[in-house]
Amino acid sequence: MGSLSLKASASSTPLVAGRERSLIPVGMSTILPAAARRIRHLEQTLLAVLARGGYEEIILPMFEYLDVLAPGLESELLEKCYQLVDRTTGRLMVLRPDATAQIARTVAMGMMGARLPLRLCYRTSVFRYEREHAGRDREIFQVGAELIGVDGVAGDAEVLTLLLECLNQVGLSSFKVAVGHVGFFTALLVKSGLSDDGQKRVEQAAARKDIPLLEELLLREGVPRSIGRVILEVLELCGGPEVLARGRKLVGRDRTLLKPLDRLEQVYERLVSPGQQAVLIDLGEFRGFEYYDGIVFDVFAPGIGAELGGGGRYDHLMGRFGRTAASTGFALDVDRVFRAIDSSVDPVTPASPAASTTRSSKRASSATRQKRSRA
Repeated sequence: MGSLSLKASASSTPLVAGRERSLIPVGMSTILPAAARRIRHLEQTLLAVLARGGYEEIILPMFEYLDVLAPGLESELLEKCYQLVDRTTGRLMVLRPDATAQIARTVAMGMMGARLPLRLCYRTSVFRYEREHAGRDREIFQVGAELIGVDGVAGDAEVLTLLLECLNQVGLSSFKVAVGHVGFFTALLVKSGLSDDGQKRVEQAAARKDIPLLEELLLREGVPRSIGRVILEVLELCGGPEVLARGRKLVGRDRTLLKPLDRLEQVYERLVSPGQQAVLIDLGEFRGFEYYDGIVFDVFAPGIGAELGGGGRYDHLMGRFGRTAASTGFALDVDRVFRAIDSSVDPVTPASPAASTTRSSKRASSATRQKRSRA
């Protein structure tokens, strides 16, 4: 195959008045016919897996009113939204920045009726402003699924099993799914005595795996050395059941910290079968979106310098729109999955410049640990 990306970007631009002028907005792309056929086949394969799992497709609006969707978006994502004025009402609108928040808004506001559970899937693009540097697309093609109204280990295991089936069905031969629990790491930070602002900064550094910054923040906040060492060690704990054993040893009898570890163990046991080595326990798994509040996970593959996708539990997100329901789901970056499939078929093909992001890629196996940065 040998294709590095689905997308053809305008790197070659004509000269206008002595200056180069891009024909395509930065971070946007054109998908040419040969690649378009492949992207549609990839999307259809993923959607077929989701349909077999009982997930119904939903088509989301490209624009949302800012004041309506804003409760489901954290401040960092709000800053990345493309905004424009509705000529009819004068209200501010945003170009879709996140599909999960849109689905939470749709369900919470009664547009799907009152029945639960709901199993929904989608293929769509999200748009986020990113600074001009390699690997940061502003239009991201996604296929995703959301399970709403199923709580507990059963819901977490269903979504993760579905994710594994998607990755297997598209022909991805080598990948890892790193599974963690937001509650474990946040409880550890609360125990450390960080200020509210300090905790926020530490969470951001942890999500980027920026260890030097994390060390600096812990020192600046006056976190006791013993707790600081635990926080730093936790971020590097990734592997099998031995990770849970080490985690329990680090936290002692603190039930607030042990409860997330118990949940992780129960989910992991449902996913792991003889010969299954794709799932890792990662106590440092800490997704960048604030609405996650339970089990979280990211997907990684060799040769791709960023996660292929990920997701997790977000039980409190719908409550921001007026109706609470247990919720979990995932989204895959179609372009990155495409490149990962090509890399697995043709291992000598070098990674595209678009494969590197401001977060370095996480480890693709328990033995090989790489830094990462969130796309």
